[in-house]
Amino acid sequence: MSLPKILFWQPQDNGRLIESLSNEFTIASTSSQEETLQLASEGDVKALVVDFSSQEPLSLGLCKGLLDDDEIVANLPLIILSSSNELRHKLEAFEQGCDDYIDPGTCVEEIAARINKSIFHKIASEQLKDRLELANATAYSVMSDNSDLGANIQFLLDANRCDNLDQLGQLFFGAIQRYGISASLQMRSLYLVKNMEANGMAKDLESQLLTQMQDAGRYVDFGRRTIMNYGQCSLLVRNMPIDDDVRYGAIKDNTFALIQGVDARLKALDEHQKLLDEKEALHKLSQTVKEVMTEIDESYQAVMRDIVSTVEDMADSIQNRIPVLALSEEQESFFEGVSDSCVSETNRIFNQGLKVDESFQNLSDAMEKALHEVDFLDDEQHKEPPPIVDSGASDTDDGVELF
Repeated sequence: MSLPKILFWQPQDNGRLIESLSNEFTIASTSSQEETLQLASEGDVKALVVDFSSQEPLSLGLCKGLLDDDEIVANLPLIILSSSNELRHKLEAFEQGCDDYIDPGTCVEEIAARINKSIFHKIASEQLKDRLELANATAYSVMSDNSDLGANIQFLLDANRCDNLDQLGQLFFGAIQRYGISASLQMRSLYLVKNMEANGMAKDLESQLLTQMQDAGRYVDFGRRTIMNYGQCSLLVRNMPIDDDVRYGAIKDNTFALIQGVDARLKALDEHQKLLDEKEALHKLSQTVKEVMTEIDESYQAVMRDIVSTVEDMADSIQNRIPVLALSEEQESFFEGVSDSCVSETNRIFNQGLKVDESFQNLSDAMEKALHEVDFLDDEQHKEPPPIVDSGASDTDDGVELF
């Protein structure tokens, strides 16, 4: 199996990574723009890596020249190697059309993996583009009578049936197909940060930009790109129609409404997961309390039985010993009365303990009923899409009586 071929352009020719990457790729090293264009025209190149690791300060003018001068190079994934971690450099690289921006200090295995990922993204995007052209033609003919408002309402209705972030993201990209835009989506739930493209995968550079600019304001415009932020959701649009003000405004308004719907569903999914976690914690706590109560009840009964047995044995010993003590009749009556009174009082206290045992049993039965009701509600919830949580008690809810 042949290795994918990449162009490794080193304006300052430090040759640091070529030998390390040779096990993963067939590498053609270039040192000039003319040589790069010539090799790229051969048609078997899968990606172009530009090594700026030794350049200080960083200047991305060479990349712009490559992308502007040759259509073949413009269609190749372009990866930048630079130690600069400044946001303005990443934004400049992204605006010029670079696919990834990698720190040269990163381990060789990760650099190779990200180059391969850019190649796979390019292949997947080309395949998706072909499918989208056919899908768009069909969609526009079927939905020609539907308004943007109707499509947005349908998305908001369908979003309530999404049980995870993957479903929600795919539904969102399906909704924005009608606007003909290319975008990256970031969803930030309490349990997971999900970055998605229309093909279902994530792109590293876009993910970094969305993370770093999530607090930069509701709209961030740079060139043909626009970042929209709302709550736990951010969207980066790559191809805004800056020459058509009407369509530009319509895309902003409609896609922002969709982002609000995504954010609302993210919050609902987070709350649903928190309820599941709380239910599980309650279930474990109830089981533990029930086990402890059972142990306490058994220990209590054992102690009561031992007390009664000891008192009765003591009373029998006194009764058996009285005839040989040479006591007067009055003294014998006194000891017999004390013995009988002790046994009687002990039995009375034991009978009161039976009432405590009954209370323990009522509490145990009530907890068992509560656990059964929690499991029943969970089963009912999975029969339908996640319902709106109603904090009020129902008419048929009798509650749980502990005592």
